[in-house]
This record gives sequence, structure tokens and C-alpha cells, in this order.
Amino acid sequence: MMPRRLAAIALLAVLVAASPAHAQSYRAYVAAESEDEVAVLEFTPEGGLSVEKVIRVGRWPAEIEGPHGMFFDPSGEYWYLTLGHGFPNGYLLKYETGPDTVVAATELGFFPATVSLTPDGVLAFAVNSNFYGDHVPSTVSVVDTEEMYEIEQVTTCTMPHGSRMSPDGMHNYSACMMDDQLVEMSTFSLEVTRRLNLATGEPVTDPVVHGAMAGGAMAGGAGGEMAGGAGGAMAGDMASSGMAACSPTWTTLSGDGRFVYVACNRGNEIVQVDIESWSVTRRIPADGAPYNLALTPDGSRLLATLKGSAHLAVWDLATGEQLAKIESTRKVTHGVAVTSDNRFAFVTVEGIGGQPGIVEVIDLATYARVGVAEVGKQAGGITLVPGAG
Repeated sequence: MMPRRLAAIALLAVLVAASPAHAQSYRAYVAAESEDEVAVLEFTPEGGLSVEKVIRVGRWPAEIEGPHGMFFDPSGEYWYLTLGHGFPNGYLLKYETGPDTVVAATELGFFPATVSLTPDGVLAFAVNSNFYGDHVPSTVSVVDTEEMYEIEQVTTCTMPHGSRMSPDGMHNYSACMMDDQLVEMSTFSLEVTRRLNLATGEPVTDPVVHGAMAGGAMAGGAGGEMAGGAGGAMAGDMASSGMAACSPTWTTLSGDGRFVYVACNRGNEIVQVDIESWSVTRRIPADGAPYNLALTPDGSRLLATLKGSAHLAVWDLATGEQLAKIESTRKVTHGVAVTSDNRFAFVTVEGIGGQPGIVEVIDLATYARVGVAEVGKQAGGITLVPGAG
């Protein structure tokens, strides 16, 4: 029989381990595009969601520079941020986590948006979306993250967006909002290796990109990608031509690297592409203008922000069944990220007019909203701190 003293110690250890002070916590960094701020948030199931601190970003205090894409390096030691509204170009900034101070920066192209890193953290790929220029082919900037210099700008397509990396780090994928294309780029040769027309499902062999949507844009109404920010044009105004069948806005890859999923914002569907055969193998209906995507780390569920209808939608990937459609408390859902334990989804919501943006936390077991916090205007890019969850 265990002595009383040892039994008491063992019981105390169990109680301490189960106490709220030792509960799992999650931390997220969120960019507010119309405030030049990044908010650091903490969530615990017991305490809810709160803003830990706000980081002022930007290089010109008198101007709104539009922080957009965010990504942590694998170690969590640094995080990277694109500033979209450059003069004329944008920037990629490297921050040290903790003090959250800039340690280096490099100039990119016109309006850099989404950024992603290779799994070793050595290279960053930032799409230069050029939202406010002519509808001409734009580029992806490849940056050496150690020295923080731009190695090359690779011409891909008109208004590239949604840069994401394959799990093996061999290819970067991005979508062409004005050309209905998925573009694959080699991280070794830094060349475009394949293109796929997402509307027709056919490979694209003509390397010349002319811009399939001159005058067109993505759906989402007031507060869309180009709305609300410094000098941004309303997405609803640009969506009048109806020339795009898809207008893809985001890519995300399955954990095994077999599939890439692409959000067709105007097409109201999510396209599943088999990477080996380079073909469309499934089209998942997604009414409400899907914008950003995420997969649960276990690969069982697909999540999408529905920017036009202000919802988060969740599908069972095995069956294609929609499991939930959760309405946001404000308009214009934007980004989504899932914790590494598959428990929670963090969703950014831009808001409209002078409203602050918000971040909502959704419990993926019950699909209930379990946390809400206000951040700066036009909350968009989001990244979770590695290791949380």
C-alpha cells in the first residue's frame, strides 16, 4: 500500500496537472491591413481569447502600408510579414519572436500578399499580387531568409495569390486570380514547372499569360481583398464583368503532398487537384465566395472562409459532406488557421466601414464559437505560433 504522504503528493500532482494554470494555450499573430498593426492573441479553453499585445508595423508613419501575409519559420524563432502598399514596391520584414522587433527587411514587387516558407525555413516565396496596377502578368519573389535578400522575381501570372509550399519543400503553389490558373514552381530551379486551368481542368501549355479577366475580380462584396485598405478598390465594383469562371484566391496542400486544394472565389467551389496526374479530381460546392482554406493536421477536414456570406464552412474530406457552416458575428471573413492538435480554428473577420476587425475561435468538436476578440481594421493574415497545441 502506498504511504499516505506519497499518495497525497501523487494526488497533488494530478490536481496541478489538471488545473487551469496548466491548461493548453494557443497563440496567434493577426495582421490588420488598414491599421498597420499586428495583434498577438492568446486563447485558452478556460479563459477564452484575449489580445496580449499590439505591434505597430510599417516603414512610413504617415501612410497605411497594408500588412498582409504572415508566416512563422519552423523553429518559431522568427516570423515574416509582407507590407503590401509599397512606394511603389512592398517589403518582406523579418521579426524576432518575443520582442517582436524587425531584424531585417527586403524590397519585393508590387503589392506582395501571401508568403510561405520552405520546410527548412531557408527560402520565402511571396506573391506580388499587383492589385492596383494594370492587369498584366506579375511575379513571385524568392527571398533568402538568412541574408534577407531577394534572389529572383519569377513571372507567373496575373494577380498571383495564395502562396503555399509542398510538404517536401520541392514546389511552391500559387493561384492566378485573373487567369484561373494554378501555378507550380520548383524551389530548386526557381522556374514554373506546370500550369493548370482550374475552370477547364486542362493543363496550360502556353507560357504567355494575357489576363483572362481584364476588368474582373473576385467575389465577396464590400470589404473584399481590395476593399477597405489604403486606397483599395471595392471587390464588388471589380466583379462586374463576370469573365472569370473561378478567380482562385488560395491554395493549401494535403499533409501527404498528394493533393492541392484551391478556392474558386467566383466559382463558389473548391477544386481538388491531384498533383501526380496534374488533373482536377473533385469539385466541392462552396456557396458564399470561398476565400482562404485550411486543412486539419490529421487530414480529415477541409475548412474555408466564405468571404461573401461571412461564414466558416467545414467539410469531411473523405465523403465531401459539409459538416458545418458557422456564421460570423461580422461581415467579410478572411483568414483561417487550425491548431496542430485539430481542436480549434482561428478565423479573421475584416468588418466593414469603420468597424474593428475581429478574430473568432471555433471549437472543431462542437462547431461552437468559443472566443472572440477585437483587433485592428480589416483583420486578414493570420499565423499560429509553432508548438501551440
